[in-house]
Amino acid sequence: MSAAGTDAAQAAAGAAPMRVTHVYHSGFAVELPGCNLVFDWYTGALPPLARDLPLVVFVSHSHYDHYDAHIWRLAEDFPKVTYVVDESVAPHAPAGLDVHAVRPDQELSLALPASAEYPVELRVRTLESNDEGVAFLVRAQERTLYFSGDLNSWQWDREAEKNEASDEFFRRELRRASAAWQRPHVDAAFVPVDPRLTNPVAGLVAYMEELGANVVFPMHYWDNRQQAQDAVARDPRAARYASRLVWDDSWQSTEG
Repeated sequence: MSAAGTDAAQAAAGAAPMRVTHVYHSGFAVELPGCNLVFDWYTGALPPLARDLPLVVFVSHSHYDHYDAHIWRLAEDFPKVTYVVDESVAPHAPAGLDVHAVRPDQELSLALPASAEYPVELRVRTLESNDEGVAFLVRAQERTLYFSGDLNSWQWDREAEKNEASDEFFRRELRRASAAWQRPHVDAAFVPVDPRLTNPVAGLVAYMEELGANVVFPMHYWDNRQQAQDAVARDPRAARYASRLVWDDSWQSTEG
């Protein structure tokens, strides 16, 4: 594990076990004692997830780098799979699956198929994206996760007013979600650090200033991890959060 990953694990001390795998780009798998969560998986190999546990598959929107139809085939291997997907994705689901279509600013509570040891209540809140679809706040087994999808401070080479509006939109959605959940303590956040942007770390800084998290998994950089890391190192506002960033493909929390 990297030094940053070690520091981040220490920041999460006291939390029950949680394993996070970065599959590729914005695709992640989160393993908890009583359920597994998959976010925006469209390519790459998932880790070997326990097939006897409930699996919840989240899709933030239908862009090719966040969704692929092979997610529906997970039902062939995981008998307790539930899908929580943006309303643009839900119409593509085969009949007979447990699919929950969501839209922005929505609350969802699900009782997942229980295992004998770990009954699981899943709580979800959606945020409106300033690109496509939704972002997610997720609560499961006393863990709170934030997954941004394509909600971000998108700082492109364009008029300054549009970049300022994008940043304010992102911050406003974070504040709205935070108020709805009474300023939740977020265990892990998944936030874009996209090297194509003129300021790749604006979203990371905005997120940490508005909501914060024990650990943050940068995403949305395809094969350009080093450029994303360099962008963080160059910006003093982002560098202050370096000890909370996890760049490793696999990360395990410490137990309380």
